[in-house]
Amino acid sequence: MILPIFLTFSGLALLLFGLKTLRNGLEKFAGSNFQQTLMKLTSTLGKGFLTGIVATGLLQSSTALTLMAVSFVDAQIISFRNALGLILGSNIGTTITPQILAFPIKEIALWLILNGLLGYVILKGQKRYLFSALAGLGVMLLSLSILESAMIPLSELPQVQSWLQQIGNNNFFAVLVGTVLSALLHSSSATTGIAMVLTQEGWITLPTALALLFGANIGTCFTALIVSFFTSRAAQRVAIFHVLINIFGVIIFYPFLDQIANLLTLLGGSLSRQVANAHTIFNVVSALIALPLLPSVIRLLEKY
Repeated sequence: MILPIFLTFSGLALLLFGLKTLRNGLEKFAGSNFQQTLMKLTSTLGKGFLTGIVATGLLQSSTALTLMAVSFVDAQIISFRNALGLILGSNIGTTITPQILAFPIKEIALWLILNGLLGYVILKGQKRYLFSALAGLGVMLLSLSILESAMIPLSELPQVQSWLQQIGNNNFFAVLVGTVLSALLHSSSATTGIAMVLTQEGWITLPTALALLFGANIGTCFTALIVSFFTSRAAQRVAIFHVLINIFGVIIFYPFLDQIANLLTLLGGSLSRQVANAHTIFNVVSALIALPLLPSVIRLLEKY
């Protein structure tokens, strides 16, 4: 069992490394003026919402964008009100990575890594960072293959089977597991990738995977929340809003786990694709429901 455990941790490390490489490559490709452009495009709630979608798509991390928003508000560069639109948009933008990972392209992971590294070494200027991001995507795909291989013997252990059964029989516990895992990994995308592997291999059911995703969206808020303790009151409100919007989404969706799972099954696709679609639906619908409620939320938070 030593080798499977080693491969599991190696797969997790590669997943996080690939995600970071993808994020850094896309951020550098976007240019050194990325943050300045971000500030200019948040003059209204609507602009902030659209900018949050695009910016998180580039950064591949809602946590990174939330940390930026907290910093900008703390420095009084953008207003607390306009930062909320940015946060809502970031929840939609973060769904891009799981959708990419759901494609059956793990077989070309090494091709992506080699060509990405080759392009990064040969090319000059900002184009090389796009190939760096390509290599990062390849590493993420390779990590999922490693996790699949490692988890097969691990799933045969009585302790692991008992744990999987426990989260399968208790959706609330699955939400807590997703929250803790996402907080530890600092990434809801990484937790979603793990849920995709577990579901595709038949170790957990689709409703359990949904519960893990719900928790992952809450857990990804903790980094910015902890950082906000050392910032201004306005910046703290941004971090608190990020937590509240994701808890709000979980409250709405949690009672309908089985119905949502049935809907995803009807939509078709592989189990990995269904998990990715669930992640997208959760974040998009939650954001769209919360958008018209922002004025009331702002009044509530300003009392803090």
